[in-house]
Amino acid sequence: MLNEVKSVYDRKKISIITGVYNEESTIQEVYEVIKKVFSELSVKYDYEHIFMDNCSNDNTLPILRNIASKDKRVKIITYSKNFGPIKSEFIGYLNATGDAVVSFEGNLKDPAELIPTFIEKWEEGYDVVYGVRNKTRDNFLMLFMRKLFYKLCSSLSEEPLPLNAGSFRIVDRKVVNELIKLNDYKPYIRGLITTIGFKQIGINYERKARPRGRSKSNLTYLIDFAINAFISYSIIPIRLCTYIGIILSVVSFLVALVYAIIKIFFWNIQAPGIATVIVLVLFFSGVQMFFLGIIGEYIGAIHSQVRKKPFVVISEKINL
Repeated sequence: MLNEVKSVYDRKKISIITGVYNEESTIQEVYEVIKKVFSELSVKYDYEHIFMDNCSNDNTLPILRNIASKDKRVKIITYSKNFGPIKSEFIGYLNATGDAVVSFEGNLKDPAELIPTFIEKWEEGYDVVYGVRNKTRDNFLMLFMRKLFYKLCSSLSEEPLPLNAGSFRIVDRKVVNELIKLNDYKPYIRGLITTIGFKQIGINYERKARPRGRSKSNLTYLIDFAINAFISYSIIPIRLCTYIGIILSVVSFLVALVYAIIKIFFWNIQAPGIATVIVLVLFFSGVQMFFLGIIGEYIGAIHSQVRKKPFVVISEKINL
């Protein structure tokens, strides 16, 4: 009997963090699949499941309250408004108390059955074990855009990022401790975890289609996420502004020199007319506006960081 009690207290604790927004159709199943996974691991591991509700306006929160009232391992954080999934995930890491933390989305696209494999690799000594989406059920356009984003982000970053790796991962406590020290107003968590380092490995898996409900990630969010990833993790885009500006200046000087030579030595040859001038003006204006936009994104990120607005405002904590 004494050995059984001792084994219970010797169990390692795994924290599961799940950000949700209007997921009433899947939230009960999310809770149940995680519970099932850890019922099979209960000899060696205890767990907590932290839900971060981004001010849902459906029945998500009432369902979570009902679950938490019956299972104290379920913990809930609610916000005063929707602060977005990026900040919500970071707050999950900040409140997790486990020896390792698993990020698991509330849309059931990622297989919970892979979590034991994550834990096995973690026990082997890997500090970060992330899922690599070798196959997804996204449409062709979304699949193409995701692949393009990952390749561009990895190419432009100062250190390589894992391709096709989302937020589905397990992270050791020492990595979490370093992550939550970072003072980043709009963190790109995937990049930050790569930057922190330690021993990391990817595991291939097939991402399923959403069983119910619809995606909350609209085009505006995806564009904002991609821009934040680029400017958070690399200064190469802003250096490209300088390099291309120099190249265009040299080309412009050479073109002007050619026109001058034509005018001096071949004065009877007419230079291209107004159409060429209009095209060149529009081209260079477009290039200038594009690069001003890139510079503006970096300045905007600095502005947000300097103003020190509230990262999030927590409205309520349940079972925490």
